Amino acid sequence: MEIKNKTVLITGASRGIGCYIVNAIAKHRGNIALLALPSDLALLQNQEEKLMRLNVTAKSFTADLSDSQQISAVIKEISKEFGEIDIFISNAAIESIGIFEQQTEQVLEKTIAVNLLAPMLITKKLLPQMLSKKSGHIVTISSFAGKLGSPYQSVYSATKAGLNKWILGMKREFKGSGVSFSTISPNYVSNTGMYADVLQKTSENLRTPKIAGEVTPQKVANAVVRSILKDKTDKIVGSPLLRAVSALNELTPNFVSNLLELFKIPQYNKKLASAHHNARVKGTE
Repeated sequence: MEIKNKTVLITGASRGIGCYIVNAIAKHRGNIALLALPSDLALLQNQEEKLMRLNVTAKSFTADLSDSQQISAVIKEISKEFGEIDIFISNAAIESIGIFEQQTEQVLEKTIAVNLLAPMLITKKLLPQMLSKKSGHIVTISSFAGKLGSPYQSVYSATKAGLNKWILGMKREFKGSGVSFSTISPNYVSNTGMYADVLQKTSENLRTPKIAGEVTPQKVANAVVRSILKDKTDKIVGSPLLRAVSALNELTPNFVSNLLELFKIPQYNKKLASAHHNARVKGTE
């Protein structure tokens, strides 16, 4: 599907990977509806101004995606401003890493609502008009954690695994309809997002295990664009080794668990989780 002159809704557009995705879509001359939390309105408007200077049509919108009523209201608002949405990129997420017993019920509920339910609810509202014109594309930003089942990211992993299977099911269900579906699963993302934020908040010298590697946010954004242009269903962004690990994980999960232990991935994630928890506690004091 071409992006030029298409209307693209991007959630989580105010920061992190979202900014890179916005810029990548802008380079392909898409019209962009920018959506993020109300607290990020100033960041969104800054993005909007930059895009307008590049002669890209853009407009900022805000909503808390854990609230279904706010989702309904903002989709109506966006549709009134832009008309039909051609492409929906679901990037907004609560990027939780933590020791399970330290996570509150509120955190669990909100993580599931934002990461998994919100993309479904938004798609539910956009799909009828896409089907009527036999054209549209839904892209969700998942995570390699959803392929793996990452220790100390169990809730986050569950929501991303849910996205992966939902998108695959939708792709098969709507085959031949003109509407397509893609999911992007990056590994540890450098420079921006949850992973980078945690590293910045701790004084510990935490380095990503070489076997896991990191990916740049630009590579993630490029994968999003390619998934739309080339109709790619499932893209792991990272080392080619990750696809083999993903396949092994489906066939022999115990073997992969031992492999993760060998390369000290659980220990590394536990350090990240502890650093995240300690930074949050300090922030509330």
